[in-house]
Amino acid sequence: MSISLLRECIKNGKPIAFPEGEDISTAKVLILDGQEVSLDEETGFVSGDKINHVLRTVYQCWLHSESNTTEYIADCEAKNIPVVSFLERTELISYLNGSSETCAYLQGAVPEAQTGGEKRTSTEYQGAAKKKREIDPFLREVLNNERNLIDHNRALQGTKPVDFSSVAKECEYKIIRAAKQKTKAKGKVPEKSTASVGKNKEPIIILSPSASAILNMSNVKEFLQDGRFTNAADAGHSTSNMLQIVRNSKRFDKRMKFLVVSNVEKFFTKPEYWDRVVAVFTTGQEWQFKNYKYNQPSLLFQKVKGFYLYYNGDPIPDKIQQWNVQPIGIERTQRFKDRQTSEFLWESLERFMAGKGYR
Repeated sequence: MSISLLRECIKNGKPIAFPEGEDISTAKVLILDGQEVSLDEETGFVSGDKINHVLRTVYQCWLHSESNTTEYIADCEAKNIPVVSFLERTELISYLNGSSETCAYLQGAVPEAQTGGEKRTSTEYQGAAKKKREIDPFLREVLNNERNLIDHNRALQGTKPVDFSSVAKECEYKIIRAAKQKTKAKGKVPEKSTASVGKNKEPIIILSPSASAILNMSNVKEFLQDGRFTNAADAGHSTSNMLQIVRNSKRFDKRMKFLVVSNVEKFFTKPEYWDRVVAVFTTGQEWQFKNYKYNQPSLLFQKVKGFYLYYNGDPIPDKIQQWNVQPIGIERTQRFKDRQTSEFLWESLERFMAGKGYR
């Protein structure tokens, strides 16, 4: 069962990745420890509304194991993935990370204890079934004329099953979000929540300070803003640690400003700056994340969008796939493709930002 393989990989820290250039909304398979498993395969995790959820829905819950309910629901709606209720998601996450050995919503094989430890042959089962079918004629006549008597409590229950799961999900989304907004409003006026600061101020993009990075402070503005790529060696050396990029976004239908930084130690003087980070460019070297708020790549790239820029034809490090980072290929000589590559990168980033609540 796919959910068992996913649980084993999570518990033992085995690699979990999507195919190159894909995420949970576009991928068809999930690579679990080198084995491809269909994301549309039913897992046996059945919620209260009797839906046998597929692996895509289950893994989406795990990706948001540290997210609040509002963020989880918003991302599910943006990616068109079914939402699992809070209680069901909590129990599922406990099962996946190994905190719990069982899951009430997981339908699997009947435990051996329920069989009483006895094994019956097929002949015995056939004999028992035959005995059940042999009903006394008088008893059959009585059963045929039997009337089901009900009391007033059962009569009020009705005969048509009504599914209130959609109402429960809607209430969970609206009530929890409203409660959080009221809590924020009760605070002092100068104290704004980090979430509102992140959404209202300029989003931040972090570049890798590595000398091997093909995108740095000297050529990033020309590539992201103008759609032209210049080799880092030919672009010269930039002493600036921060610059501003302007993007005319079609998705958000407005002109947006982004801050690009490469040295987080000098610029990130306030914790709220980390809430504004939307993307990190990496070269696959873990030392880059030493001074980050989330210094574990597997956790960092659940919070922000990760990009790995490389020249087409060069090998992609295995770590990039394991970290859920999107590779972006750059042509060495065909400069007319730069605009297309830049737009593809922006579309991926804006899709991610929309899932995080940017409007």
